Amino acid sequence: MSPAGIVDAALVPPERRPGIPRAFHRLWSPLWIAFVGYLWWLQLERQLAVALPADSPEVHAPLAAALAATGHIAGNAVEALFYASFWRARGIRMSFARLFEWLVTISVLDLMAAGLARFAEAHPGWVASALEVFVGLGALHEGETPTGFRASFGSFGLLCVARLVATAAIQKRATGRGLGPPLLLTFMVWLVARLASWWLFDLARGMSTLS
Repeated sequence: MSPAGIVDAALVPPERRPGIPRAFHRLWSPLWIAFVGYLWWLQLERQLAVALPADSPEVHAPLAAALAATGHIAGNAVEALFYASFWRARGIRMSFARLFEWLVTISVLDLMAAGLARFAEAHPGWVASALEVFVGLGALHEGETPTGFRASFGSFGLLCVARLVATAAIQKRATGRGLGPPLLLTFMVWLVARLASWWLFDLARGMSTLS
């Protein structure tokens, strides 16, 4: 290569990937995350108010819901950190903060699924049957004692699929690649989390082979 060619090659800027856009303006992001956390608190408080024994102190449900909602937001942060670290190890920079914002935003789909499941349980019959495809075939308890498998995988419906695809699409935007690799990674993370949830559920009930 001639010296002129070397100079020209050096002047050509490296290819830049589009990266992850912000879900919200930097100043609005903490407020939005706090608002989604509040929505999770409302949802979990309703569930715990029904699940806890009637003689439990009134403070138990709100406090437990607050801890669970905080844990959910923290789970989004851990998931975002894993994805960012995974792609960085492969030479692709991915903003943890922006990915975290998007994962919190995408979790609203889970809130929608929980709300639809509650509505379906209050309206058994054809309404519940029609909503099962969105919230998952095992998400409607109808007074039955859930198994570990049902508790872990029962929420796999169209809204769950939409969340997985949306999470993968955000990663695709940062990687500049096709949807396949991010979608496979996202599905594997979801699958491992569900399997762990199944094992913990059975362990808590004394059904695990390791208990």
